[in-house]
Amino acid sequence: MKFHTRYISSNCNQTPTVADWGKNNLISYGACNAVFIYDPDYGSGGKVTHSLVGHQKRVNSTKWISGPGISFETELVSGSTDHTVVVWSLKEGQYVASKLEGHQSNVNIVDGLYKSENQRDAVVVSVSMDCTMKIWCRSDLQGEFHLQQTIELGYNISVAVKLTFLLGCTELLLACALDTSRIRIYREDNCDELIFIKTAELEGHENWVRGLDFKQKDGDMILASCSQDEFIRLWRITAKGRDTGDFAGIKTEKSTIQTRNETYSVYLESVLTGHQGWIYSVNWSHKDLQLLSASIDKTMVLWEYNQEAGLWLEKIRVGEIGGNTLGFYGGLFSPDSERIMAHSYHGAFHIWKYSDKTATWSPCVTVGGHFSEVVDCAWEPQGQFLYTCSADQTTRIHASWKDKDKELTWHEIARPQVHGHDLSCLALISRYQFASGAEEKVIRTFEAPSNFVENFRRICKIEQDEEGDVILAKNQIAPKGASVPSLGLSNKAVYGDDNIEDTIPMAKNPYPEESHFVATTLDEPPTEETLLQNTLWPETQKLYGHGYEVYSLAASPDRKFLASACKSTKPEYAAVLIWDVSNWQLLQKLMSHTLTVVQLQFSPDSQSLLSVSRDRRWSLFAKNEEEKFELVATTDKKTGIHTRIIWTCAWTHDSKYFATGSRDGKVVTWTRRIGKEKTSVLGECESVGDLLVFKNDSVTAVAFAPDFVGGKYLKAIGFESGTIRLYLGDQEVLSLSQSEAHHLTVKRLAFRPIFGASGCPEDRNILQLASCSSDTSVKIFDIYLNKLH
Repeated sequence: MKFHTRYISSNCNQTPTVADWGKNNLISYGACNAVFIYDPDYGSGGKVTHSLVGHQKRVNSTKWISGPGISFETELVSGSTDHTVVVWSLKEGQYVASKLEGHQSNVNIVDGLYKSENQRDAVVVSVSMDCTMKIWCRSDLQGEFHLQQTIELGYNISVAVKLTFLLGCTELLLACALDTSRIRIYREDNCDELIFIKTAELEGHENWVRGLDFKQKDGDMILASCSQDEFIRLWRITAKGRDTGDFAGIKTEKSTIQTRNETYSVYLESVLTGHQGWIYSVNWSHKDLQLLSASIDKTMVLWEYNQEAGLWLEKIRVGEIGGNTLGFYGGLFSPDSERIMAHSYHGAFHIWKYSDKTATWSPCVTVGGHFSEVVDCAWEPQGQFLYTCSADQTTRIHASWKDKDKELTWHEIARPQVHGHDLSCLALISRYQFASGAEEKVIRTFEAPSNFVENFRRICKIEQDEEGDVILAKNQIAPKGASVPSLGLSNKAVYGDDNIEDTIPMAKNPYPEESHFVATTLDEPPTEETLLQNTLWPETQKLYGHGYEVYSLAASPDRKFLASACKSTKPEYAAVLIWDVSNWQLLQKLMSHTLTVVQLQFSPDSQSLLSVSRDRRWSLFAKNEEEKFELVATTDKKTGIHTRIIWTCAWTHDSKYFATGSRDGKVVTWTRRIGKEKTSVLGECESVGDLLVFKNDSVTAVAFAPDFVGGKYLKAIGFESGTIRLYLGDQEVLSLSQSEAHHLTVKRLAFRPIFGASGCPEDRNILQLASCSSDTSVKIFDIYLNKLH
């Protein structure tokens, strides 16, 4: 292997059935157009182990295919907005896709079941916005799925579906909830071919039914249904004439299910109320008679039947408190029912684990990430954590964590900025200071509070940290954290003194209630609630000067200058502004481009600034004797080589060469030869090396390694298709496919500034490459340099 995927970060899509927790203890979920496989028990805190790319549009639903006697699922099914269903089969360690086509609109929900323990006979059901429900069958493990039946739903769409076995037999039962607020029950017809026929219809809910789940208990079956009417209904299915026992709280028969050999009665068992918002999910425990419900009211409730009272009672309630959140879309039990998981409106995962010692449910470390396009990423100078920013209006920090003797895993450890505008760029001024730009004219700068430094050191076990020492030395006057006021966009600093109660009697909390911030002590990566409210960084400056939305930023490695540019259709707005970091004064306006500057990059020696633009030109500015930047080279139609927008640029570690990449699929390497005769607008610059041309793809990101590898420059190139290629000199040494890299545009690439893996000893044979993409994911790859030659 030439590489290893160290970290995959992305939240799940914003749909109710997008995630499923299998008996194999793996969580499948849709992330943009891909299906991710998440192992919650991997290493220290869990890891996304697989990225499955087979859909062209958003994945709406995933489901592990299970059945009687199946303890470890090896197949899952996914449905997408691209009108297709894909069955993923694990073969020799890799998931192989089998695409099922037939729907005419979005596939919203899927389910699957094996009819036998040998997994040969499999049934998949899919429902779509085309008002149909399709049944797909396979009779051989090595065979293909074929369309067995299409059930027309008239002018109705299905908003929930569940497949199960009828009591004590191999006949299938299918529950389908429609937008009429009714639940249709279909049974398998006893004929040579699998055909479902409608046998019952359940009425009672007063709004759409969003979740269904079956549970077999004491010879009966209970169907749980949850609805946007904020109620959960339990329907008991029992053989006609059989004593329903103590459970039948409401004896009125609601419907019957007629099979060839038996007639079943359907009773309304109970109506559960306790949520104050739409209920999107119900899930039965694999062990006890317990039901988990998840609601948009920010809570999950665990319901349990009390034998003595003869009632269903609320056992526990967990959820989110505060923050800019909108509740839960789904809730699931783990295979052993000792853990429960929720995925929220914004796609974040929450896991709680039950402790026998304390008889409480405690939050666990999870994976997560952005839920919209990730537009920029940057390593801090020592390579110990990674900054990312996204169109989801957040800036996040990712770092490694090692719990005792377990394998190191990566997690989000802070969310310095939660904004009200989509972010477009960021620039690192120093280890604990950064600037960001968004869909506004203002540049905002942030500095780490003391609480973050303390927690970062504990989580990542950092011993030497001079910049952190400076922040902690100002502990009495430095902010502890930050909060965003209601209807505000700025992170306001929050101050507090741990010893204030010993000196001055105070009636008020040191952290006022309106601040929503409480200083926390963390030894492990924070939960989603902590990330939302207690990891913000105070905003230190606002920089005004641009006429339109800020689009690109760059900070000089010597920490003296910040360069910025905004969206533009006229030359006067396409200027690059240079700011003095020491006092935040505007120093210069650099004029050269006529359209938006899409990327800025300072050379590692801080002597030059490179800009690339929509006008298909690059410009090179160099510092003169007066420490002012002046234009020394640019391109035009004759000298530019690029014929389409130049998306990206990067410098080599020694500042001798720079590369530019464009939409026409070209990557050009340039150098500046001091003293060369200036015969054109190129000045002292000229192209060198072989021109790389990729005919069927656009180049969107370029990055160089922080030092020579085998005496040559190592270059990473990202493409609009999502693939990544590595070149050592002019030779391609590694290519990452869409499943390995990304399935949408690579927005930025960044090599770790130090050799070795973060959290591990320095190793010249390993170099980490970070990438971010329009597919909402952030990935970190360990590149094994000794295997590239």
